[in-house]
Amino acid sequence: MNFAYPNVVSSVGWFLDSLPIRRRSQLKWHKTYFNAPEGTEPLALDLGSMGKGQVWINGQSIGRYWMAFAKGDCNSCIYLGPFRPMKCQLGCGQPTQRWYHVPRSWLKPTRNLIVVFEELGGDPWKISLVKRVVHTPKG
Repeated sequence: MNFAYPNVVSSVGWFLDSLPIRRRSQLKWHKTYFNAPEGTEPLALDLGSMGKGQVWINGQSIGRYWMAFAKGDCNSCIYLGPFRPMKCQLGCGQPTQRWYHVPRSWLKPTRNLIVVFEELGGDPWKISLVKRVVHTPKG
């Protein structure tokens, strides 16, 4: 039904969610609008409060997310060098992926539509768009 596209989303019968009636249920669609943050830093969606699902911004798929949590202690993990499947299997009690890249080229200055399809009952009220500070070495 193309729920994620701005020109179609208004034709769908959406329900307004409120804090008093919120409950954890499966298979929910959420939408809201946001303004693009100023600056040129890379952006990411922080989906740490969600369970499992998919996200679209202005009709573009950010991708699937699933907050699987790693087990163990990552203090001894070193991620430098070439990738090897067994490089670090310890985990650290955090989601295996929490931040999802949002290309700035997908954003308009105002009224950007985010649509979230949640399968496990996450908390969309805690989703945030964050800037990543990139440090360049002095040289």
